[in-house]
Amino acid sequence: MGLVLAGGGARGFAHLGAIQALREYGFPVDLVGGTSIGAVMAATCAIQIGLDEAKALMREAFVRNPPLNDYTLPLVALVRGQKVDARLMEHFGDRTIEELWLPFFCVSSNLTTGTTHVHRQGPLWRALRASLAIPGLLPPVVEPEGVLVDGAMMNNLPADVMSDLQRGPVLGIDVARDVAFTTPGEEEKKAPLLRRLLGLPANAPDIVSLLYRAATISSDAQTLKARAHAALVIHPPLADVPLRGWEQFERVVEIGYEHTRERIESGALDSFKAA
Repeated sequence: MGLVLAGGGARGFAHLGAIQALREYGFPVDLVGGTSIGAVMAATCAIQIGLDEAKALMREAFVRNPPLNDYTLPLVALVRGQKVDARLMEHFGDRTIEELWLPFFCVSSNLTTGTTHVHRQGPLWRALRASLAIPGLLPPVVEPEGVLVDGAMMNNLPADVMSDLQRGPVLGIDVARDVAFTTPGEEEKKAPLLRRLLGLPANAPDIVSLLYRAATISSDAQTLKARAHAALVIHPPLADVPLRGWEQFERVVEIGYEHTRERIESGALDSFKAA
């Protein structure tokens, strides 16, 4: 079974719960791939660390000590990206993709060629860094192949990439659908006086939220096409979880677990066990 995990900001924590349910019910994951935060969650699966350790790692990396706050003059991006680099190197070390316990890939978007770039070899942390590089928020990763940014721009659910490997049925977990973007979130409610002084709409999304959404919306059509390559796509109910709802870690993990468990018990994944 090939497991493909979509990007979706803080919603990606649901992947941890889904993986937990799959393991508990005896569904072996043989190959993993993903985009953006989904790539990070897939990497924790590929290096075969325990779920408790993976949860502790993600909680520390994104909730207790958020890495996206080393702001700088926005010549290239809003944040330096040094904290993200350090966090990825700390948690994934000098591992290469080739030496992981499970076959793994992640995708980024090549702005030079206008195509999806599939990472199948090389330093794991750097591939993840490219897949996470939301344009305008994080600096891009510049490689000989081109300028690489968040994979969600081109392919947020790379089930087609997994299917092309022809190694068995593909299970996708999509956490990016139903992105609520019509009402102001907690970030937009801050500094109302400053917004008025600057003549900005009180309910308009802040710049970070805009960049998050801009990095995913262009891949919506591609994601629909990619879904056709999966035997099944699980869609946890996350409509009320904002892309930056890092503080909802425990709740989002639980949603991913319960929804996947329900789908398993309903028989939706029986074909995978038979395979």
